[in-house]
Parts: sequence; C-alpha cells; structure tokens
Amino acid sequence: MSETVLVATLGSEPQVVTLTLDVLLARGISVNRVVIVHTHPQLPPINDSLKALHQVFVAERHYADILYVPHPLTDTHEILPDVTTPHQIEAAFGSLYALLKHHKAAGNIIHLCIAGGRKTMTIFALAVAQAILTTQDAVWHLVSSSDLIQSRAMHTNDPADVQLVPVPFVNLSAEGSASPQKFLQTLTAAEREIVELLVREGLSNAVLAQRLSKSPKTIANQLTGVYLKLQQYFGLSQPPDRAMLLVLLGKSS
Repeated sequence: MSETVLVATLGSEPQVVTLTLDVLLARGISVNRVVIVHTHPQLPPINDSLKALHQVFVAERHYADILYVPHPLTDTHEILPDVTTPHQIEAAFGSLYALLKHHKAAGNIIHLCIAGGRKTMTIFALAVAQAILTTQDAVWHLVSSSDLIQSRAMHTNDPADVQLVPVPFVNLSAEGSASPQKFLQTLTAAEREIVELLVREGLSNAVLAQRLSKSPKTIANQLTGVYLKLQQYFGLSQPPDRAMLLVLLGKSS
C-alpha cells in the first residue's frame, strides 16, 4: 500500500520538522511516515536535534500513527560527519537519491522539506527532486517568524507564525525531446549495466565494482565514456558529472 511520506533534512533546528508536519496535517494531508535525513547522529548539533524529535514523536498523541524514521546520509557503509567537502556532497547526493528512489518505486507520495541543515543539503536535495519527483509530489521551504525561531518551540498556536512555501521544480529527465531510454540504447552492454545499476540505487564506484565484479578503475573509465556520450546526446556544454547523470537519467529505470 502506498504512503504519504514527509522527508526532511535536519540541522540545528528540529522544530523545522514538526512545524512542517503540523502545517501538512492541518491542510488535511495524511502523512504516514516522517523520514529525517541527517549526518552523524552522535555529533552536534544533530545529536541534540534527533533527541528533541524523538521525544516529540513519543509524547505527542496526534503523531501516534506516524512512523518516525531517522535516515543517516552514508558513504558506502559509513555515516557522513558533514556535507562540506565535494566528496561528502557527492556521497550525500547518492544517499538521498537512493532514499527517494526507493519511496517512488514503492508508489509513495513524497513531501520533501529542504529548510533544515546546511545550504549544501538544500542544493543537492533540490537536484535529487528534479531527478526523481513527479507532479504528485511536493518540495517545501519553511518560513517562520523571528520570535518563533528564537523560542525554538516545536509547535505554534498561531498559524500566521509559519508559512510553508512550495519550491518549484522541473523533472529534468522528462523535459525535451532527448529521451533517457533512447540514450541508454547508445551505450555498450557493459556501460548500460553500470548506468542502470547506478540510476536504480545511486551507488558509489566502489560498490558498483563489487556488485559487477569489476575493478574500481574499470568502473571509473567506463563512466567517463558514458559522461562523454551523455554530453553529446543532450548537447551539454561540458561533460556531466555523476550528479547530472542521475538528474538526466533518473526516470529511465
């Protein structure tokens, strides 16, 4: 059975999650699951934010039927401590991509709140949305009053304190005449095998190598060839990177 899922990025302000959820519930949207996307749970400020959210979801009766799921961003099997370096951002992109891809494959409706966490999380979360989400989904940014922010209250009795602003996004893989499916037909069998697995699960080169019984160098070389073909096929000004490949081909599997 399909679900309505709120996926929220988390930083130092856990109230972003509960305020967003409260607005959605007030609008009559029946949220079944709340997935909190975060970096390492034992490092500040995420540790305090997760504790605050756990307490609220345990104590609040009107959240009783909502499943609360913390979801750490990972690089292969290690939880990311932050998303500040290029490597961490690429790994976080792949981790969030795999999460949203899983929920869309299950037929779920996604409400993605990008108001929490670092600006880098906001940027790559929106990029993932453009790769995966459809018109039935939504991306939200939360705007709240300065008094509410300073109070750090998890709820508000005044609806005017909070605005949930829809963030426009375009599914890039569905735009234009260049078809992702037709592009896959231009690849060799080996290239197509790598791309289909990467698009389906958002894996790192190391994991792709393990899954396909190839060396990481072979995977990297074959992906370089794919990037060049992707540049030519879509008429890009420069070869794309892994993130752009996922954005352009996110609907092909």
